[in-house]
Amino acid sequence: MYLGFSLTPFGHHPAAWRGAAEIANLGFEALLAQVARAEQAGLDFVLLSDRLGARPVDDLSPVATPFEPTTLVAALATRARRIGFLAAAATHQHEPYNLARRFASLESISNGRTGWVAVTTGNGEDRDREYVDLVGALWDSWEDDAFIYDKEKGRFFQPDKMHVLNHKGEHFSVRGPLNVSRSPQGKPVLAQVLTDENRALAAHAAEIVFLQSSSPTGAEEAASDFIRSLEAADRRRDARILANLVPFIAATQTEAQALHDALQAVEDISKQPLSGAILIGTPIAIADSLQQWLEAGQIDGFAILPPTLGMADLFLAEVAPELQRRGLIGRTKAGSTLRDYLNLPRPAYPAATWERAS
Repeated sequence: MYLGFSLTPFGHHPAAWRGAAEIANLGFEALLAQVARAEQAGLDFVLLSDRLGARPVDDLSPVATPFEPTTLVAALATRARRIGFLAAAATHQHEPYNLARRFASLESISNGRTGWVAVTTGNGEDRDREYVDLVGALWDSWEDDAFIYDKEKGRFFQPDKMHVLNHKGEHFSVRGPLNVSRSPQGKPVLAQVLTDENRALAAHAAEIVFLQSSSPTGAEEAASDFIRSLEAADRRRDARILANLVPFIAATQTEAQALHDALQAVEDISKQPLSGAILIGTPIAIADSLQQWLEAGQIDGFAILPPTLGMADLFLAEVAPELQRRGLIGRTKAGSTLRDYLNLPRPAYPAATWERAS
């Protein structure tokens, strides 16, 4: 079972901030403390969804972290060294060369523990596909052994292993190359929050998809549909399918239900940009549900969207250890990159057909 932890200052419920004791929860050290607990609990990655690219118009969401996601990942990755990071960035908000460079830099800083949640527009599939393919090609600017640092011969890199992109497409013209070496894990992991609008692009390129279905049955149906989309795109079952999950947890079922009802009476969590199935119960009941869900079908794991910080602590302190006791998470990881954590293959360097530097 693969597990991610969505990072917010107060919790994923829009009313959670009302019960929080400290405004300091918005600060870096408080966010780092959450990441450290997720790392200690054996989770695979932290998700920074950044409201899926929705910029504030006349509100300031208490659900979003106040930091730009890739900047925050750069800082967190230097302090938490055994967990991965996925950061959202929208294709309509960033120039592709700069976005590719930013994530390539994160790979160097984190030693290969990051990924990009590609937020697309939904009304320009051709543009989004060109953008995603372009960023991936920029990440291949250098072969793995391009930098040789030969002081005697004065050779910093091998020119024939640098590949200038010279991309001229319908929507973008980018020369390249990046000025960042190839990632320790080949490339950052590419993820998407699955929608009807981006299904074809996700089937083409995504290595992780997040399902926002409101029930286990709905998530199973969405997973099966996506697997058919993978097959139609001539891909094998090589993507991780994770269901978003909002767990309301308490010592008793009655208490958990009461906490859910109290928060929902203030604001409706289903209106958040990032949503998922709601589970209500004790830590053991939540662990039972996750195990049954995993064993039932096509889901590979879950992105945990804790509604409050208190329930985040309960999940990490009681549900995660129970999942470890059952052997579902926490097994010794074979490597140190995000791909290792998620058992995703390291992408081979593409055949060098691009223009070579002279």
